[in-house]
Formats: sequence, structure tokens, C-alpha cells
Amino acid sequence: HRASLLRIAAGRRIAKHTHGGEEMTLVLAGGFTDGDRHYARGDFALADATTEHRPVADPGEDCISLAVLDAPMRLTGPIGRLIAPLLRGP
Repeated sequence: HRASLLRIAAGRRIAKHTHGGEEMTLVLAGGFTDGDRHYARGDFALADATTEHRPVADPGEDCISLAVLDAPMRLTGPIGRLIAPLLRGP
């Protein structure tokens, strides 16, 4: 498992991606929308290999969250596919 503290600037989106396993996210401050679901401080979101998403932070406040993944995420958008090989390293 890998834990990461994430900050998404207010009103900004993160790269479109999917997962090789599960992603468990706890919102610590602010909030975000993912598809048709909204998550606020204290909410827990779960994504898995069947989920392709691009969360967007709420306007007006950065979203701070703790994400735990049991497998690496995979970038899926056009830009992500271009830079993904660079992120894998040698």
C-alpha cells in the first residue's frame, strides 16, 4: 500500500486515470466532485480498477485528502498516455 497526501487547487481537475487495484480517499479539507458524486470533509471515497475518473476540487477552497492505493494508478487521458512512460522510469 502507498499513502499520499494530495492537494487539488480550488476548481482544478486532476489527470484522468484508473487504478490497478483500490484507491481509498479520505477528504481532510475542502471537497471534490467525481462524476455525479460529491465528497466533503470527512467523506470517504473508494475507486477500483473498474473506475476511470477525473475528480475536480470545489471552487473557493483547495481540496486536501489522504489517498491510499494498493496498486499504482494509470493515467488514461490523451496527455496522461503521453507522459505515463516518463513516470515509469527506466
